[in-house]
Amino acid sequence: MRFSTLLLLSCFTAWTATAAAADATGGAVADPDTAVTVDEDVVVTASRYDAADGVNLTNITHRELGMREPDQALPMLLQSLPGVFAYSDAGSGLGYTYLRVRGFDQRRVGVLFNGIPFNDPEDHQVWWVDLPDLAASVQDIQVQRGVTNSIGGMTAIGGTVNILSSELADRPGGMFSLDGGSYGYTRQMVSYQTGALPGGLKSMIRLSRQESDGYRDRSGYEGWAVFWSGQYDTDNTTTRVNIYTGKELTHHAWDAVPQSVLAIDRTANMETYPNAVDDFRQPHYELHNTIYLGDNLALTNRLYYIHGIGFYENYKDDQSARDYALDRYMGLAADDEVDLIRRKWVRKNHGGWVPSLRWEQGRGRLLLGGDWYTFHSDHWGDVLWAEGFTPADFTTPLKYHKYTGDKDAWSVYANQRYEIASGLTAVADIHFQHKRYEFMQDEVGNFTGDLRNAYAVDYDFFNPKGSLTWQAPGEVLGGGLKLWTSVGRNHREPTDGELFDTWQGGDDLGVTPLFRHSRNVTGTDGGTAYVEWSDPLVQAEEVTDYEVGMGWRGRRLSLTLGGYWMDFSNEIVPYGGVNDDGSSIRGNAGKTLHRGLELGLRAHPVPGHDLALAASRSWDEFDEFIFHDWDGAQYDYSGNPIALFPSHLLMASWTAQWRPGVRTRVRVRDTGRQHLDNSGREDRTIDPWTTLDVSLWLEPGRLGVAGLDGATAFVHLRNVLDEQYETWGYWYGENYLTPAAGRNFALGMDYRF
Repeated sequence: MRFSTLLLLSCFTAWTATAAAADATGGAVADPDTAVTVDEDVVVTASRYDAADGVNLTNITHRELGMREPDQALPMLLQSLPGVFAYSDAGSGLGYTYLRVRGFDQRRVGVLFNGIPFNDPEDHQVWWVDLPDLAASVQDIQVQRGVTNSIGGMTAIGGTVNILSSELADRPGGMFSLDGGSYGYTRQMVSYQTGALPGGLKSMIRLSRQESDGYRDRSGYEGWAVFWSGQYDTDNTTTRVNIYTGKELTHHAWDAVPQSVLAIDRTANMETYPNAVDDFRQPHYELHNTIYLGDNLALTNRLYYIHGIGFYENYKDDQSARDYALDRYMGLAADDEVDLIRRKWVRKNHGGWVPSLRWEQGRGRLLLGGDWYTFHSDHWGDVLWAEGFTPADFTTPLKYHKYTGDKDAWSVYANQRYEIASGLTAVADIHFQHKRYEFMQDEVGNFTGDLRNAYAVDYDFFNPKGSLTWQAPGEVLGGGLKLWTSVGRNHREPTDGELFDTWQGGDDLGVTPLFRHSRNVTGTDGGTAYVEWSDPLVQAEEVTDYEVGMGWRGRRLSLTLGGYWMDFSNEIVPYGGVNDDGSSIRGNAGKTLHRGLELGLRAHPVPGHDLALAASRSWDEFDEFIFHDWDGAQYDYSGNPIALFPSHLLMASWTAQWRPGVRTRVRVRDTGRQHLDNSGREDRTIDPWTTLDVSLWLEPGRLGVAGLDGATAFVHLRNVLDEQYETWGYWYGENYLTPAAGRNFALGMDYRF
């Protein structure tokens, strides 16, 4: 009832305002931006959908990104779109941030940056924290919901976020920004574009630094970034190089907080060790080249290399000496329990090639392409200090584990679009993928003999898709009407962590991966060198996605309405499945269903005033799921809601240009109930919540202040009503929740020159 009332009220407000505007202006207003087609100021590339493709998508234009809140990481800026939800574990919008589309977490949301896959091949995550202030170098963003097409080699399930970096200007110029706000937030940014130089070269550079103490205790964040881009054009080629990197230092606020503790202290953080930090850097190198072979033929090649290295550090109490090799190296008894400080390292190297050929055929368009990458990771852990010893005893850190991960993958696709008849367009898309992942624990510490594990898994996926789009002739109710339907199939292989148990992985001594069969591999001394595993218990997810949608665009109003039915087999869920011994594992849940409706609406009732609405309602439930707990009890969860899928999302905003140089925005966000586990119990949920935000922009030069042409001052007031709410969590004996910030603000000034 609460969601329905808000939705109807927002729709009524938009419609009545539009009707009033029609009476006042006689119907003469500019066309609104809309998600019905790709907006005119959104760049269309080979990796993106364009106006002829019927899919449920929304574009964020460069002009809209200019109104972003600079103290919010990029995922937080996407929440104005239907079906998109984001949160930060620090509660304040910086540090570790996470994106969900249709409720699916980042492992099942594909991210493309300039057509290059951003998702980590091993854990499938996108670590936004490693690229501070990335939104400052973004031209525009396209978010497509549901099973994606094959372009870019993606196998996304929840949707695809397709980001383009800033276009290079023909004229020189730059910008610097100084910001501040709640919870110790500060930001400094400077960027400069050379414009077109003699010989066809142009380039830009950006330097940024962000800092925040975080809303929660000990959740501070510090990041710096540099982004350089250069482009060289000839009559028939375009070549662009992007080099960007960042370094972040983030205090741990990963763990949720018991609800009983939050009732006393909203800013609580269960991590109390002062140096519990994450320290990581991740340089990216991109080369893009397009050769225009003719008026209708273009070949694009993208080469990339990503190198990441960093660590996180924790204080651990009552740990087994054997697990950290302290018995082997420091003379403790194997079963001694000690307090210690550990540091876990990871180093990753990821390189690939993304080719595509685009052939315009008059009534059709053919895309041929694929991708190839190779990936290698090293994971290791050091003991920095242990109870009963001094730091001098660990001058050289004690390495207690090490393992490697290697992944090689390639794919090919063909995407044919053809106009069957006037206004009726069909798209056929076929995609084949091959992936191989190899895991090996090195002989380090007590990881020896049959306590070492290794495995190799291969995946081959065939992902066909197709769609029909009909553009109605003439006008319908005074505007253009488009209808579409599509069906697509996709797969996702388990991550490295999903091939182990829920809470333990390859860095835990004595833990075996979740496989059915094993064999001992003999070493040179005749004993067991390691155990090789085969036939994984956790299978790849499979989904068939059925979509329908309509879009209508008039002079003052545009709207899209889409529906989806996603039929899963083997969806990977927490605490799902059972192994051969009857023990519970993180694994497949049999059959699941995800169904939903998504609405996007924009209205321009009078010049200078814009209304926007993004709403979604979903039903996410188990169709067949038998759950086994640690004690061997069996529960039938069929028909229960799936954990951490918000039942609804709503965003309504009103942006007003009151006079030249004065702009305001009022925004309401409403999020529905989320279940913390799969039991379906009402007391194990995150309560619905509603927040109100207000923003103001002033341009002093346009207000008559001499010498400040090009300056824009802003202030963002968030959660004005000081709502107490939570964004993420889990159930573990009681509700564990991640709190969000109360009333807070950010202010600053941008100056363009």
